[in-house]
Amino acid sequence: MSDGGAVDIRDGGVVAVDTAELRAAASDLGGLAAACEAVRGEVDRVVVGLAAHAVSAWSAVDLAVGLARAVDGVLDETRAEAEELARALDGAADVYEIVELEAAARAATLADDQRSLPLMTRRLAEARSRMPDAAAEADLLLAAWPLTRHGPLHSQIGLAATPLGAVGGVVVAASGLALTVIAALGRGSVPRSDRLSGAPVPVSIAPHAAAAASGPRTLATLADRMPRGDDQLRVERYPQPGGGNRFAVFVAGTRSPLGFGGSEPLDMTSNVQLYSGARSASYDAVIAALRDAGARPGDEVLAIGHSQGGAITSRLATDSPFTVVGNVTFGSPVQVAAPAHSTEVTVRHTDDPIPALQAGGHPVAVGGPASFVAERVADPGAGIGDLALGAHAMDAYGETAALVDGSDDPRVSALHELLSEFAGDAPAVVTTYEVRRPE
Repeated sequence: MSDGGAVDIRDGGVVAVDTAELRAAASDLGGLAAACEAVRGEVDRVVVGLAAHAVSAWSAVDLAVGLARAVDGVLDETRAEAEELARALDGAADVYEIVELEAAARAATLADDQRSLPLMTRRLAEARSRMPDAAAEADLLLAAWPLTRHGPLHSQIGLAATPLGAVGGVVVAASGLALTVIAALGRGSVPRSDRLSGAPVPVSIAPHAAAAASGPRTLATLADRMPRGDDQLRVERYPQPGGGNRFAVFVAGTRSPLGFGGSEPLDMTSNVQLYSGARSASYDAVIAALRDAGARPGDEVLAIGHSQGGAITSRLATDSPFTVVGNVTFGSPVQVAAPAHSTEVTVRHTDDPIPALQAGGHPVAVGGPASFVAERVADPGAGIGDLALGAHAMDAYGETAALVDGSDDPRVSALHELLSEFAGDAPAVVTTYEVRRPE
C-alpha cells in the first residue's frame, strides 16, 4: 500500500505481499517469545535473591512474589500470542510462496518464455509437494481472487438496489452471476501473444489543429487531456532534437453506449468486438489518426485511454505497427500483458463496473519494471445515484490520478521521469480528431 491517500498502488496481480518480509516478521516474533522466557528467568532470579537477603527478606518476598506472578502472567500471554502470530505468518508465507510460483509460471507461459517455464514448473511442483495444506489454500485464493477484486462494487450494487425491493434483489443476484460468468470467460486479461481477428475497418477522420502544449509530466495531466468534446481522439507530436518524432494518443471512452453500428465508432458494437478479440472501427480510427499525425511504423507512442479507449490503447501495445513505450488506462474493461519495453499503468476504481470486466486482470505483474496498478473506491457512499456510473466518469479518474501523483511510491516517480524524458522540452504539435464510420 502506498501512502497516496486512499489509493492502493502495487505491481499488480494476486500477490500484494512480500513473503520474505512475512518470514522475517515470523522470525522476529519467535525471538520475542524467546525473550519473554529470558525475562521470566531473570525475574525468578531476582525473587530468589531478594528472599535470601537478611534485612528485607520477609517484606521483599511478599512484594516480589506478587510482582513475579503478575509479570509471569503478562509474559506467558505475550509469549503465547507471539508464537501463535509467528505460526500464522509462516503459514501465510507458505501460501503466498506457492501463489507467487504459480504467478511466475503463468507469466512465463504468457511471455512464451521456454527457458524459464520448466524451472518455474519444477519449483512449483516441489513447493506443492512440500506444503500440501498451503497449496490447497493457495488454490482457493487464486480461484476466489477474480471474484473478490470488486467487493465495494457488489456492496454498492446491493445498497443502490435496496429501494427497488424484490426487483433490487434480482439486480444484485444477476450482477453477481454476470461477474462470475465474465471471470470464467477470461476475456478481461489479454495475453501478450493475442492478436485482433478480422480485417481493417474503414473509417473517416477529420483532423482539427489545436493549440500547442508542453509535454505532460504527471498522471493527472494525462487524465486532464482526455478528449471530452465532439472530438474523440487527441494526438500530440513531440519533435525530437536529433530528428524524428514521438507521439502521444489520447482515446476517449464510449460515446454511444446504446449505439450499435451507427456512424459513431466508439459505440457498443466496438465494445463487444474489442472485448471478444475482434478488430473494431474505433481501433482502426486510432491507427488512422496516428498515421495522419505523422506516425510511422516503429515510432514510439505513449497511449492513454479511458474505458473503451483503454481497450484500444491496450491493443496498440501488442498489436499495432508502432512501438508503445507506455500504456496508461483509466477504467479499462481489459488489462493487457504488455511487453517488457512498455510501462503498463492501470488505474481503476473497485466500485466501477467497467474495470470489473477485467475480473482482476492478470494474476501476475505485467509490463516493464515501472508498471503498476492504482486502485481506490471512488465513491464510498451508496445510493440509487450510483446507477449513473459516477465512479466510471473521467472526472473521478482525474481525482484518482492526482492522488497517485502525490504518492512517494518509486513507481510513480519512474512514471513522471518517463513522461518528462519522452516528451522533451519542445512544444507539442496537437491535433484532435473527429472520427466516423462511413455512412
